[in-house]
Amino acid sequence: MKIANKRVLIVGASSGIGLETANYLATLNYDIIVSSRTKSKECNEEYLYVDISDEKSVKELFLGIDRLDAIVYSVGITTGQKNIKEFSKDLFNKIMDVNVTGVLLCLKYAYELLKLSRGKIVIVNSLASRTYSQFSGVEYTVSKSALNGVVKQLSQEFAKDGILINSVMPSMTATPMLMENVDKTLLKSIENKIPLGRIANSLEIAKAIEFLISDKNTYITGSGLDINGGQYLDG
Repeated sequence: MKIANKRVLIVGASSGIGLETANYLATLNYDIIVSSRTKSKECNEEYLYVDISDEKSVKELFLGIDRLDAIVYSVGITTGQKNIKEFSKDLFNKIMDVNVTGVLLCLKYAYELLKLSRGKIVIVNSLASRTYSQFSGVEYTVSKSALNGVVKQLSQEFAKDGILINSVMPSMTATPMLMENVDKTLLKSIENKIPLGRIANSLEIAKAIEFLISDKNTYITGSGLDINGGQYLDG
């Protein structure tokens, strides 16, 4: 299938869902730019460096892009659960800088490009923003919940320009990082509680992202697409 020359920037494509999305979109002939602090050896697409926590670096990223039809933001960091008495303001700010402020900086500098193309934005969020996180700390859940506000607010502000902004809300997904860090017995226990009986794979998330940035999406904006195997039902 030939895609009509759509240029997509994937921020955070060095591993996991971002990398899978880059490789999947490439098979559909999208024109892909990947951007992160390090380039994956598993991705052969055009690469531009960015440190998402540094506004100067983000600005320079977009100075190197002359045309853009869509952005996929797949950057995220986390921390383990701990007692609130151990809360660290510095750690909280670091997580918010990457998970939330980074999105806003990207959109600040991408806005004019997206306005010209009447482009599309997809933010990779998390089931944690709907409920809570089983393994990550409150800092992570707060940051992911904040992304819901980003999508809702900017969907209204961007509507006049024909820019659509949405998010995907995957539950636990079989990325290399997950498989290397979660005990297999614990993982099996988690899977047994999921209605579909397994965790998601990255390609399933990538396919949902592709729909939201494609010409097939003409009227969805301000939404979060739940991809969780039936674990959460929005009533």
